Amino acid sequence: MSKAQAWTTDDADALPDRVLAELEATEVERGRPLIAVDADEVLVHFAEHFRDWCVGRGLRFELVEYRLDNALRHADGTALTREEITPLIWEFIETQTRWQRPIDGAAAALHRLSEAAQIVVLTNAPAKVREDRVANLADLAMPWPVVMNEGGKGRALKWLVERADAPVAFIDDSVAQHASAAKHAPEVLRFHMVLPELLKPVIGEAEGAHARLHGWGEATSAIAKALANDG
Repeated sequence: MSKAQAWTTDDADALPDRVLAELEATEVERGRPLIAVDADEVLVHFAEHFRDWCVGRGLRFELVEYRLDNALRHADGTALTREEITPLIWEFIETQTRWQRPIDGAAAALHRLSEAAQIVVLTNAPAKVREDRVANLADLAMPWPVVMNEGGKGRALKWLVERADAPVAFIDDSVAQHASAAKHAPEVLRFHMVLPELLKPVIGEAEGAHARLHGWGEATSAIAKALANDG
């Protein structure tokens, strides 16, 4: 989707100062396994929430590929232009990040995994909605440190690997982010997770991932086992 395309570019030379400061603020403990987990579509719904929000505004939403071009239409069937879509996305982010709905099983699974690993939420939501993202996750019983990354996540993951000096697992729905992780932090255990039913038909396999997980119940044992075996 457009959100993913805009915020997963992997051409930066180094971590932005703001992202680096947020990584430092996580106070990662050296020597303890770490799980870096995406937020949208992994911990909370974005696409399905956005669909419902658009429908509530009188629009039609027909997603047939992992982008919004041609997915959004007026009531008469006319496709929205890029100039119409972009402000809609930003309005949704600015007004709805605080209220995004949880992915089933995410909070319970991470609480179980946190018994043996530290958790960092590595999200590419815009920095301007940081307070809303943190508050939303805290309300959903996911009160872990949040890093508002920019672009590819591989460099942030490399920083986390070096700071933790222990096995690191990465969970994300984005094919591009797994490619970034494989490029910049190949030692990371990479799990591709696409849970919303709306997205499953339009997101392909992530060649950069080690495994694709189909639910948080499966993920709990798979990630715990991988971290233990990699230690």
